[in-house]
Amino acid sequence: MAVAQPVTYALVLAGGKVSWSAVPKASLPIADGTLLTRTLDALQAIPELRPIAVVAPPELLPTIPAPFLPVPASEDLWANVLKGLQALKPEPSDLLLLCAADMPFITTEAVRQFLKAAWVSGADLVYLAVPLTAVQTFCGDEKVHRTALRLSEGELTGGNLLLVRAGILPSLHAWAQKAIRWRKNPLRLGSLIGWRLLWRFLIGQLSVRELERRAEQLLHCRCKALVANLPELAFDVDKPEDYALAQRLVRCLNHRLLADEK
Repeated sequence: MAVAQPVTYALVLAGGKVSWSAVPKASLPIADGTLLTRTLDALQAIPELRPIAVVAPPELLPTIPAPFLPVPASEDLWANVLKGLQALKPEPSDLLLLCAADMPFITTEAVRQFLKAAWVSGADLVYLAVPLTAVQTFCGDEKVHRTALRLSEGELTGGNLLLVRAGILPSLHAWAQKAIRWRKNPLRLGSLIGWRLLWRFLIGQLSVRELERRAEQLLHCRCKALVANLPELAFDVDKPEDYALAQRLVRCLNHRLLADEK
């Protein structure tokens, strides 16, 4: 018997600002669009994702086209998640895809691959982890700096997608605040898991499965760390050098496409 497709909503988090740009981060130009339009184009092509809300600064709200649901952003990332949840009004059993709006290389196919694997897992919370080697290969000869954890399976960097059961989101508040605050500090993040596992992490013996089990104990839900070669979803723009690198890589990718067409 075929398993029913879970109802899946999407929430694009586009409220971020950076000190080195006068415009909101999501509106930074990239190729023939912006970081935000690339994200919206990729998600809109996935029919299973309906509806899709976009939490964005006030100045961006008028630019968000139908059928996307615009939601005014605050300066607090977790508050923006809860505002999006309130606007979408999913049932507790429905799934919610949280998607950052600063992925210059996001594609429909990459998001679809993540979703398919996440749906099959049946987990309540699915986090994307990408091998650092995959990101480095994607960037070619360019030097790339990503926050990564060294686990027994190798160095893994976080993807910018999270699939979560809507009903558990409100109960994740305390943990989410810490995870957001420490997301660029692997050691502080590691301290959330307890000293025994932290020691195993420090000596390079901690496994993905151990992290999953510990997350399930702490969050009281089924958790899955999905390890996948999806570097398009692990590259985000935090620093001016990230943005400059993204622009160079986009130009290289466009040149390759033109060469292939000839």
